[in-house]
Amino acid sequence: MSGRSRVDTTSAEDKSIGFDYQYYYFLNELLNLKNGQIVGLEVLDDVHVERPDGTSLLVQLKHTVQTNAQGAPINLTTLDSDLWKSLSNWCKLIIDPAEGRASVSAQLSFLKTTSFLLASNQSESDKNALLASIQDFKSGAKTHAQLVADITSLKTHTKDKAIQGYINDVLSLDNGVSEGFFQQLSFALGKDEIIDLCKRSIAEKHILPSRIDDVFHAVDSDVRQNSYATVKAGNKIKISFDEFNQNYRRHFDKARSGTLPFRTLPPVLPEDLSGQTFIKQLVDIDDVAADDIEFHTTFTTRRLHFRDNLERLVQDGDITQSDIDDMEEEAAIIWEAKFRQAYPGEQASGDERASARDIVSDLRQRKLTLATQELPLKMSNGGFYDLSDRPVIGWLSKWKDRYK
Repeated sequence: MSGRSRVDTTSAEDKSIGFDYQYYYFLNELLNLKNGQIVGLEVLDDVHVERPDGTSLLVQLKHTVQTNAQGAPINLTTLDSDLWKSLSNWCKLIIDPAEGRASVSAQLSFLKTTSFLLASNQSESDKNALLASIQDFKSGAKTHAQLVADITSLKTHTKDKAIQGYINDVLSLDNGVSEGFFQQLSFALGKDEIIDLCKRSIAEKHILPSRIDDVFHAVDSDVRQNSYATVKAGNKIKISFDEFNQNYRRHFDKARSGTLPFRTLPPVLPEDLSGQTFIKQLVDIDDVAADDIEFHTTFTTRRLHFRDNLERLVQDGDITQSDIDDMEEEAAIIWEAKFRQAYPGEQASGDERASARDIVSDLRQRKLTLATQELPLKMSNGGFYDLSDRPVIGWLSKWKDRYK
């Protein structure tokens, strides 16, 4: 059996990436909003931009998963169905009687304030006769009549009834309206790495390279959640320059503040949770049960959150090993004071396990300081767990003999 199955042919993956492409194009427009502008998602078009002078840009987004021999998206062809469908949609919009544009004068007025952009990850090719003809018309190398003649000729090169219908919609425009439409029409092709475009837009707002991903993920997450809530409430997704600043500026301010970014990194848990030295130390003082996997996982996650963030901060150049050494020295001094209080002369008296638990309880309420910045309590807990895992500190009076 050969060929693609029905499941493959109708795969939701192609549609899903198309929706994502549309969303990230919208996000990039948001990141580039100018004062007085408004960007909408699936309101007037796939994406649209309203300008303070009363003009609007309507954007149609087309995405393909088809690739050429080099692995790049295929070129946009002369008789591409999506290309002609977009032109047809815009032509129908221009003459829409429901919007009061049945007359030629109303259509011309609409074109004075509206421009059209087809954006796609498909690349431009000099073999695309339509794009070449439109470019020649806009540069003055061809008249409008010659452009119409080219389009009329292209219709004879396809037997696809749907594409022929789209071409008819374009050709049915009044000559003056058609000329105005093509003057207002433009293309943005080869826009494949749309997420990279978003990140470049963030970088242009004076965000350090090491903070770009933090800002991108924070803004992306908030915009997605707010868009979902907007649609759920029955409203349209339109965001103004002022609204974007009010709702999302804090992510940029935080990245510029100089404070250390603590990231929620997915930890890679060890297979043997209970085999970790710091877990053994907690089990031996009856702080956690030997079979309490839930607490073993929670505490291990905090330790790894601390360790992974330190490694990332060093890698990004936000801190140095000297900063870590200073913090760990301070943590050891805090531990030492509590340890010596619990075991004068390092000798246990009374219920040693209770004394050990008192040390742990006290340290769990202490915040460590890294490069002059106070760490969150959860991360500070992870720091003490990490020190006891190596082990640099311990809870029982003879912890060195037991765990080193």
